[in-house]
Amino acid sequence: MRTLYLLLISIVLSANIFSDNPGYAAAPAFTHGVASGDPDRNSVLLWTRLVSSSSPELELTWELSPDPTLDQILKTGTVTAKKEHDFCVKVIVDQLVPGTTYFYRFRHGDIFSATGRTQTLPREANHIRIGVANCAKYTGGYYHAYDALADTDDLNVVIHLGDYIYENGATQPGDSYYPSFQATGRQHNPPHTCVTLQDYRTRYAQYRQDPELLKLHARYPIINIWDDHDIAKLPSQNLPSGEPVYDEAWKQRFNNSLQAWHEWIPSRVKQGDVIYRDFQFGNLVNLLMVDTRVCCKSDVTKTEESLKDLSRHIVGDTQLSWLMNSILEHKTTWNIMGNQLLFANKGSDWNRWGGFPTDRNRLIDFLTQHPQINFLITTGNAHNPHHYVAKEKNNPNILLHEVLPGSISSGNNTEKSRSKPDKLKKQIQDQENNENLLWYHNDAHGFIIIDLTPKHALVEWYFVTDIRKKQYQVYKAHELLLNAK
Repeated sequence: MRTLYLLLISIVLSANIFSDNPGYAAAPAFTHGVASGDPDRNSVLLWTRLVSSSSPELELTWELSPDPTLDQILKTGTVTAKKEHDFCVKVIVDQLVPGTTYFYRFRHGDIFSATGRTQTLPREANHIRIGVANCAKYTGGYYHAYDALADTDDLNVVIHLGDYIYENGATQPGDSYYPSFQATGRQHNPPHTCVTLQDYRTRYAQYRQDPELLKLHARYPIINIWDDHDIAKLPSQNLPSGEPVYDEAWKQRFNNSLQAWHEWIPSRVKQGDVIYRDFQFGNLVNLLMVDTRVCCKSDVTKTEESLKDLSRHIVGDTQLSWLMNSILEHKTTWNIMGNQLLFANKGSDWNRWGGFPTDRNRLIDFLTQHPQINFLITTGNAHNPHHYVAKEKNNPNILLHEVLPGSISSGNNTEKSRSKPDKLKKQIQDQENNENLLWYHNDAHGFIIIDLTPKHALVEWYFVTDIRKKQYQVYKAHELLLNAK
């Protein structure tokens, strides 16, 4: 079955239906493949995009089947692709069987989309495998890590920790990404920083024409959270005092970035709702995806006084209470927190959890009071793979482990410091002097696989060899084995 499925995907990806023009095709066309996301035990969300310059609305049919040939249609229905939503459509297919693999496609008349594969979450589980990815700047290089992740067998789901797109303009001579552009020819469209809704839509359209990302979306359901490049979290200008300018122009840009994210990402979250949410894989895993960027975070002020301000939050009281209640309610063997910003201590970085001690200490106190909880954090944003630990307050005992996959293609420490070797040297010294950092790599791109059983959690770091060449190899670079309490 898997061989047939991969053959179908190969045929679609080799059909050259994806042009470099993100605009609307003259004839109706599925220009950006298919995707699925946010599965639960009995349902899953399906996504596609059907566009045409001749009509503001297009009706299409979705089909779901237990086999990759789709000879037996289990469920079907219709949905309308509308220009007002950039012709992106989402369908929630329910009344499905837990822990089951399904295949799906969309069609408009005799025009068919690619065939995708998805699966529901299990009601009971003794073995779960989760892929982890983040930080995929188009101009940084090829998405080989996405490709290798798609080729990884037997995953239940892939989680994406943010920076799915980057809002930056075109790479210029002198930029750290310019050598990658020279090697690959990958340049941002539009060539300026995204501001308008159309800017963001065009950027998503460009990213979602990448064949390696298309392959990953067609192979596995994905659970996404955003990070600071997906959404216009920080204003582009500051007052002379250094305070950010949150004016009407910034608010409009922020809303534009949010709307495009909700249109293009296969998530059930509706615009205006909180993005933090949880997913249960039987009694084995509770996956908690948090928001440290938008819903609840206080402005960052780099002063000692700010650290004494108990009203400053990174996740806020409501979200933190939700997190702790979810852990206590579901009582799974493992609790995995998908997170954008480093929880472990790393010097005086005011923008990470360490800069918001009220929330951080509250979570540390909760875990200290419930020592039986198995809690693992996987974190994005940093472009380098790391393994950190966080310790109990005033105690050398390890409280939790924190694992970072490194980036898909965004610049790592070595790439960013090629013209500034002293900067890289200092970074290495800081890393080696950090007692909370157990392992790191400054020059790699890849992903993580978290393999979970009732007795163990195995974290495996995989790297790809070269993101500036078409050909690559993938290899396992490091692993961490944790015993369940």
